[in-house]
Amino acid sequence: MEYTLILIAHLLGAIIFIGFIFADVIVFPEVKNKFGQEFHDNMIEAIVGRGLKIYPPIVLILMGTGGYMFSKYINSTLGYFSTSMQVLLWVKVFFVLLIVLGVIYTMYCKLTKSEPVGFMHYFHTYALILSILIVIIAKFMFVV
Repeated sequence: MEYTLILIAHLLGAIIFIGFIFADVIVFPEVKNKFGQEFHDNMIEAIVGRGLKIYPPIVLILMGTGGYMFSKYINSTLGYFSTSMQVLLWVKVFFVLLIVLGVIYTMYCKLTKSEPVGFMHYFHTYALILSILIVIIAKFMFVV
């Protein structure tokens, strides 16, 4: 039962995390096209203000619950690369670490009001692609 509750918390956190990224990549640009740059900028400013409060706990929930679930499948008893499931889990963890590093860097830039490096302007697109791959890998882990 404990594992199931951890899994539910992880899935809810992932839905919130991926949902915001999806909205930022797919929905918000259309708002700019339809209602103009000024409206878009005001909307983004309001959302980012809320996001800076919501994102850190969501990332911590995802990391904590993900770490707990990780330890159930990869440990000194079960091995580290013994099964195809474990290999896929390591690939998933690598993708997650890329996203986490990007989130940390983006939050650092927001808090210090510094300009991120050029390719980070597309970070949410990269994060959305990696998130979709993580979900696909999570489903394949249990069938391969």
